[in-house]
Order: sequence, then structure tokens, then C-alpha cells
Amino acid sequence: MMSNADNVLTMGLKAGYAGGSQRQTVTRGPFTLKATELSFPELDAKYNDHWIAKRIGGGQEIAQTGDEMATRVFAGGIVKPEKLQQLGITEEQVMAYLKSTLPNVADRTRLHEPVDLAPDGDWKYTYTPMKDYPDLPLSIGVETISYKGEDVFVHVFLNTPIV
Repeated sequence: MMSNADNVLTMGLKAGYAGGSQRQTVTRGPFTLKATELSFPELDAKYNDHWIAKRIGGGQEIAQTGDEMATRVFAGGIVKPEKLQQLGITEEQVMAYLKSTLPNVADRTRLHEPVDLAPDGDWKYTYTPMKDYPDLPLSIGVETISYKGEDVFVHVFLNTPIV
């Protein structure tokens, strides 16, 4: 069951990275990151996504609604250029597939439930919850994109409420 803060993470994903909202450049200490910062006044909710990446990288999302907060930390990215070249695809094609897929699965992915989409031609999207630690609570999941049966994109997610 999705918590209210998990719901805000989903809304942020749909409106932010997957939705193409305005991205900002922000400074965190000595580092320059990309960010999406959104509010959903109708829910008294806020969402923040900061990431640093080239081909590989990571970041953190934070969601709050009322007194409830959650965070989702992620890392990973696109496989080595040599593998992409062997498959005859580019980083841009991998990211285009991710961005076209996320809006369709945002309500189900990157949290606690598996998503295993039917292949879309040579492409396939999967999110697999790997481990839950209910006494913390913490969950770990892995998002993959494969092309012709070969993994070309891998993201690992850690989800936890802030209590």
C-alpha cells in the first residue's frame, strides 16, 4: 500500500523527470546538480529531486505531505559505451526510451511493487523490488532497461520514510 509521501514521490516523478517540468541548476556544497523542486498545494505537499549524472550518477528525492516525509535515493545509469556500440544503439536512445516509459508506469514503479512490461520491440522495462526491511522500514529495488535481451540501463533505488 502506498503511503501519502510515496504518492508524492510518484507525483513528483510524473511531473518532474518523466513530465519534463522545468529543471534547475543548483549548488550543494562544491557540487553543481540538476534539480526539480515542485509543490502540490492541494495536498500540502512538496517534492524535491536533486541529481548529478553523466552516463552514470545518482541523486535523492524527498517528498513531504503534512508531517509525513519519505526519501528515495538512486544510483546507476547506462552501461559502457562499448556495449551500446555492439548493440548498435546510443545513450540518447536509452534515455528516450526511459523518458517515454516512465509516464506510463510512474504510478507503479520505483517503490514497492514489481513492474514487468511486455517488450516494446527490442526494448523492455522492468522494476524489481529486491529486499524489504519492514523493521526499519527500508526497501531496495532495481530498475532495468534491456535492449535485445541485454541490460543497457540499471538504476538501484532505496526507499524509506523519514521518521
